[in-house]
Amino acid sequence: MTPIRTYLLTIFLLIGFGIPLIAEPLSVTNRKAIDAFYQKNWSQAKMWFKESLKKNPNDPYANYNLACVYTILLSQCENLTEEQDVFQLLQQAVTYKKTYKSLMLKDKDLSLLHNTYRFNEIAGLSPKELFTNIIWFGPSPGAYGPISEIKFDANGSFELSLVAFRESDGTLEKPKYRGKYQWISEQVIQLEFQKLPSSLPHQTKKRQARWNKDKLEIEGFDYQFQDTPDRCSA
Repeated sequence: MTPIRTYLLTIFLLIGFGIPLIAEPLSVTNRKAIDAFYQKNWSQAKMWFKESLKKNPNDPYANYNLACVYTILLSQCENLTEEQDVFQLLQQAVTYKKTYKSLMLKDKDLSLLHNTYRFNEIAGLSPKELFTNIIWFGPSPGAYGPISEIKFDANGSFELSLVAFRESDGTLEKPKYRGKYQWISEQVIQLEFQKLPSSLPHQTKKRQARWNKDKLEIEGFDYQFQDTPDRCSA
């Protein structure tokens, strides 16, 4: 969410230091929307931001903050819209106000999407920065969420976690497997595990992975990893 209170404080500080400032006034509908937002009245906030966009579809403030409202609702499993709709709003916002690119990366109201491919692409990150910002998830067949998860760090290391049940008593565990990786090409990564899950049919520590936007395939896994879990499957 655009921090309007911080924005106003910044105005006062700049004025106090004698720095000239041209404030960007909010429309009536945007003011009503932001008031509703601070009251956590999401339906009213959504309505007024949409009214703003009827008058000006390119309004970066309304596009950005409507994306925030929708993301909050998605985090509550209120599927009133799709992630792709949120990304379209964010793309429109950064097209007409470039400073939103840096803001969106640290905006807590958008935290649900921070580790997705499209979000980081809109924020303007380079491919390798983008790749290490993503958390990759395996499928979610039941109530326990994704059966696997892998995260790559910028320092060339990675960590894979799996959902497993202890044979003795059925206790849910999440064993972790670490290793190093290096780039072979823009879409191919060489992984080297320190230790492999015993469930993999071939215990070869070096494996290639292929990355294509929001999908990741790793040799030896019979499924694709993707950049979002099935959050509301349970």
